[in-house]
Amino acid sequence: MIKNIDTIVSKNIGEMEWVLKEFAKEAVKLDDKGELTITTLEKLAGKTIKSLIQIVLLMMGGFLSNVVRSEVNRICSCGKKMGISKRDVTTRILSMFGYVPVTRDMLFCRRCRKGQGVFDKELEIYGEHRITKGMTEIMTYMSQLVPSFERATEAIKKLLNIEVSPTQAQIISEEVGKRVFEKEKTKAELAYERPEDAAPQEVVKNLKEGRLYILTDGSQLNTRTENNKGSTWKEMKLGLVFKDSDVIKRKDGSQIITKKEYVSYLGSVGDFKKFLFAAAARAGYGKVKEIVVIGDGAQWIWNMVNEVFPDAVEILDYFHLNENVNDYAKFLYPDNEVKRKKWVKSILDCVLSGKVDKAVRLVEEKGSNNLPDNIVNLCNYIKNNEHRIDYKNYKEKGYYIGSGSIESANKTVIQQRMKQSGMRWSINGGQYIAALRTKHESNKWDDVVEEIFAS
Repeated sequence: MIKNIDTIVSKNIGEMEWVLKEFAKEAVKLDDKGELTITTLEKLAGKTIKSLIQIVLLMMGGFLSNVVRSEVNRICSCGKKMGISKRDVTTRILSMFGYVPVTRDMLFCRRCRKGQGVFDKELEIYGEHRITKGMTEIMTYMSQLVPSFERATEAIKKLLNIEVSPTQAQIISEEVGKRVFEKEKTKAELAYERPEDAAPQEVVKNLKEGRLYILTDGSQLNTRTENNKGSTWKEMKLGLVFKDSDVIKRKDGSQIITKKEYVSYLGSVGDFKKFLFAAAARAGYGKVKEIVVIGDGAQWIWNMVNEVFPDAVEILDYFHLNENVNDYAKFLYPDNEVKRKKWVKSILDCVLSGKVDKAVRLVEEKGSNNLPDNIVNLCNYIKNNEHRIDYKNYKEKGYYIGSGSIESANKTVIQQRMKQSGMRWSINGGQYIAALRTKHESNKWDDVVEEIFAS
């Protein structure tokens, strides 16, 4: 129950009427001067709306400050009874419209040495940050969307005329990201431990037509933690899961994936595979006829596939093969572009036409034992991936043979936000922001909102 509600309402309604009348008067003055345009009226409306918002914020504060409860819970979380330490203390709560002033008595626990306002928990203003859940979402959203926490606060200032510090934006967004990540981690571990529940296998005759694509890749992220070799770079693993039925093909040959899910993990493949399996299970793993995994040739990817998706068709990303062939050719013909292009074409033509043995022979003819560290042993590379480069057969069956969508995802999901010049992340902070990024790019931001409002 709110005491003095009639007084609060009548006072603020009166002020609103006065503000609106002033808006009308100023509009008439502009008209008399011949200056009434959409631009001048918009500026005037902006001032008026700001004044109205301030009145509403004061009214909100009045409502919250005059709430009457039949009982006051004075028991601290430690079990000790709290006493009133101060009377009529005003605290400003940051909302998405500005600060709401709330006045109430303060309680204090002598054992914990902590204080809180009367009814803070009931009014959902309990917590050290004193920020509403709506404003928490805005800060979290902007912090994962733009290239830095500084840019996030600039955007909030420009759009809402509310000033928050980059440090505050970082703390809030990482706290939310932590809750989102830990919830996803729990779900992933449960799915991995109980695959029979997460992805029950249908009998063959009941499997749905279609293909489930699983793409994986990794990119280096600069952290504040050194490994045993003194490097601060750590691999952020990224997975993309989608079904062929969720792909729209354009006339120009490009494609749009209408429904997809990204997962990320800044750490070992042992944990990443759980997130990827859980995403695959949500997408229908165990219920569709074909599973296709496309990777860039990293051995950890194929080891993971053999363990988690043993029934999958493995495809080596064609563009990665193309890149390695070109790099090898540059080593063979550093000063002869004509020969280099001709040799590359001969290798790729053989592979694309299903003549892998011939491609191996051509490479062996130019083999070298003095390859630099940045050039793969192309002969071994092709041999080791022979069962993954049957591109002629893959094309005939309509499989995708390139991982362009995951390559571009590494840039859009991770690098554009987390790999800016001079950025260095804590392991936890990097993981939490990546969790928010994958939710946003998977069109699952509602999961983040749900986590914020459930707290």
